[in-house]
Amino acid sequence: MFVFFAQPLGPINKDGGLGPFWKITDYGSALELFQSIISRVIGVLTIAGGIWFIFQFIVGAYGWMNSGGDKGALKTAQDRITHAVSGLVILVAAYALISIIGSLLGLPILNPYEVLIKIK
Repeated sequence: MFVFFAQPLGPINKDGGLGPFWKITDYGSALELFQSIISRVIGVLTIAGGIWFIFQFIVGAYGWMNSGGDKGALKTAQDRITHAVSGLVILVAAYALISIIGSLLGLPILNPYEVLIKIK
C-alpha cells in the first residue's frame, strides 16, 4: 500500500496505474481529483512557506548572535529576520484574503471542486 500525503493509493495494478485514487470514470471524479491535487499543492506550499520562515529566522538569529559588533553583519541579520517575518505575514494574509474574497463572492476559492461545479 502506497501513501501520498497520508492518502492511501492502493496497490499498483497491471492495467490501472496506482489503484482507485487515479481512476477517472466521469466528470465528477475528474473534478474531485483536480480539487484534491489543488488542495494538496496549497497545503504543501503553505507548509513549505512556514518551514522557510523558521529556517530564515533561525539563520538571522544566529547571524545576529555571531555578528561580534560588526555593524554590517548585524544589519544583514536584522534584515533577514525582518524579511522572514514579512514573508510569513504575507503568506498568512494571502491565505486569509483569498478566503475572505471567496466568501464575499460566494465562491469557495480554496475548494476548487465546488467552484467548478458551480461553473458547470
